Amino acid sequence: MINLEVNKYQLSIEQLKPVIDNPHTSIIIAGAGSGKTLTIIGKLKYIEKLKLYKPEEVLLLTFTNAAVQNLNKQIANNCDKEYDTYTFHKLALNILDDNTKIEQESTLEYIVNEFFNSYAIYNKFINKTLYKLFPYIIRNNKNNHKILSSNKLTTLKKNITTFIRLLKTENKTINSSFFTKKEEEPFLIITYIIYNLYEKEKESTNSLDFDDIIIKATNNIKDNKKRTPYKMIIIDEFQDTSLIRLNLIKEIAKQNNASICVVGDDYQSIYRFSGCNINLFLNFSNHFLNAKTYYLKETYRNSAELINTAGKFIMKNPYQLKKELTSSKHYKNPIKIIYYNNTHRILYKLLDIIPNEKQIFILGRNNFDLNPYLNNYTLNNHKLTIPNDNHILSYYTIHSSKGLESDIVILLNVSNSLNGIPSKHKEEKVFKHVLNKETFKNEEERRLFYVALTRCKECIYLLTPYNNPSIFIKEIKHDKNVEIKKML
Repeated sequence: MINLEVNKYQLSIEQLKPVIDNPHTSIIIAGAGSGKTLTIIGKLKYIEKLKLYKPEEVLLLTFTNAAVQNLNKQIANNCDKEYDTYTFHKLALNILDDNTKIEQESTLEYIVNEFFNSYAIYNKFINKTLYKLFPYIIRNNKNNHKILSSNKLTTLKKNITTFIRLLKTENKTINSSFFTKKEEEPFLIITYIIYNLYEKEKESTNSLDFDDIIIKATNNIKDNKKRTPYKMIIIDEFQDTSLIRLNLIKEIAKQNNASICVVGDDYQSIYRFSGCNINLFLNFSNHFLNAKTYYLKETYRNSAELINTAGKFIMKNPYQLKKELTSSKHYKNPIKIIYYNNTHRILYKLLDIIPNEKQIFILGRNNFDLNPYLNNYTLNNHKLTIPNDNHILSYYTIHSSKGLESDIVILLNVSNSLNGIPSKHKEEKVFKHVLNKETFKNEEERRLFYVALTRCKECIYLLTPYNNPSIFIKEIKHDKNVEIKKML
């Protein structure tokens, strides 16, 4: 067996196998902290060693600019060559290569606001349709301010914006097949009108949004308006792929019959409302025939005790891929439920018992989750120093923490509330037209909790209101690896 080192670490047999086999198409299903980045860099080193491809024939894709920067840093530290490493949008822009004007993301929100502030007020047909969404409002212009100031309208605006973005990631348009239920018609009519206003606005400024860019790039490749040199395509975080991104990859791969290697973890698919479709990962072999599957099952981050509990929790969903993770690390009771009554004091009391040398992440479901715990101390640039304590803490949402790790993690507001974990916000039924259907209750919320649990190298504290615990707390509290403390 060949030896490969990345960052002075010897790749394990498990990591080496998909590197050395080098099949035409493969999917690497990687557990949290199992060294998927090391495996990707190892694959590049192997390509260099055997001169399987020229550097310009290799394409690496991931989903954020931060991930691109990290990959480029790893490549610089370990490889002799440079490689094209892009986000999907940067790749699409390179394919278009025509000084494409990019529409700002805020434009859609602006169109939605303008629609309700002006256009909707004076149009009788829109007024009539709005009445069906706001039946408690009398249909005359004097009462339109009641609509404009209502919380229900704020939710409606957000749903319309999300619906339109999801529509585009699925490369769909609103058509007659959507209109199957009468109660959904008012929302779809309003959304259809706003969608067309948005498209006309982009047309008038000759600009494209991010989804347009990917769709147009895909068409340019398909029509042979642009040729790419790529014969090897490596995609990180593939569980976060959308349909239009997958279509772009398929067209690029066709040009040179390129090999494809994707890496990801279905347990960490948490971007459903951004258009990411976990079914593309789960059914990879349906899209790429004869694909070979590999598993990275050994985690180098978490203890055996933590992954035992977290694994049982995530696998309550029978539609997740079964993988039994292993670890040589041990930590007694790595999951600690902290029951509390006083929100303002609990964070400070907890920090008093954590050794000062430990790196700490504080995680919340939302950006605003930290505020009630700060007792008048404010968050500054996502960093805060708590008075009379030597800890310097980093705060992240669970979504933004994916891929990161810390010695100690503190998860806030693990409660049975609207913005708790799981969230109790109800999904509008009309979203079935643009979202992959959840096959298990709280499916994505369960994955979100799993991501939070697996950020810690040592232990995680779950801050839980004593009188209102999350249903997830009730589910795991009797596990042998869970410790319960009351800090009332």
